[in-house]
Amino acid sequence: MTRLHTTPPSEQIYQTYLSPRYDGLPVEKYFSTRFAYQSEEEWIRMILDGKITVNGEKAVIGQLLREKDLLITNMGFRTEPAVDRRLDVVYEDRWIRVFNKGAPLPVHPSGRYYHNSLTEILRKVYPDEVPRPTQRLDGITTGLVVFARTREAAAFVMAEFQANRVQKEYLAVVEGVPKSKRFTVEAPIGKLQGSKRAVGKDTLQPKSARTDVEWLSTVDGCSLLKVTPRSGRTHQIRVHLASVGHPIYNDPVYGKGSGAVRAFGLHHRRMRFRCFDTTLELTATCPTHFQPYMDAVGGDEL
Repeated sequence: MTRLHTTPPSEQIYQTYLSPRYDGLPVEKYFSTRFAYQSEEEWIRMILDGKITVNGEKAVIGQLLREKDLLITNMGFRTEPAVDRRLDVVYEDRWIRVFNKGAPLPVHPSGRYYHNSLTEILRKVYPDEVPRPTQRLDGITTGLVVFARTREAAAFVMAEFQANRVQKEYLAVVEGVPKSKRFTVEAPIGKLQGSKRAVGKDTLQPKSARTDVEWLSTVDGCSLLKVTPRSGRTHQIRVHLASVGHPIYNDPVYGKGSGAVRAFGLHHRRMRFRCFDTTLELTATCPTHFQPYMDAVGGDEL
């Protein structure tokens, strides 16, 4: 079993400039909307305690925020949740590094995580470089994640992702047994309250999305699927599979997860992409809890 790492308590002070999308929101609504890991009441308490400043002045309840306001939040001394801090380098050259990310481990500092994020870990391991992640990967999802070593490489690879020219393949352990060997989920994904996504007419700003799926094996009522997202929507695989009755195993948001996410059933296994004149095809070893399902496949299907 992977040993998770806990950092000592540290004072956590966050600084950010307000994005245009939040222009005009009251300060307490901004924090409760963007950082939903705390309730609005808890954010109000922090504002009243003088823990949040706007442009150097203590925030006031109801204060309307404006684009480019400087927000500084003092979260006090906290112990961050434990994470898998191992660095498994799959590939590196002068332009990029690709890691097989463990879990739980967020890519960016967010919520209760700061030092225990992959970006901050890389700042310490490679102090002469600025960590530049080129894609999103949920904190509880394992597998391939690309970091650029230069600004030029970051711009190139991110453009490849945005143009949907990167070929991605995931393995997913899901609840239940599919009715078909191969199927496609093609349904627009939109926002619900907070950061949750869904399909259906009641969602906000739905965007087209397509996910191709191949059923590989079933063990004890759960199935292993090969999943190829044909678009890049937030939580796309998790939302699409849950919408057809096969949520990811141990998904705390879209399934029946208990909150213990060390055995989450989604792994970014393969990726094919270009970085300048080089085309790369990379594979990341699966976590051990995938092994019984992979053994059941047999042959060369993987």
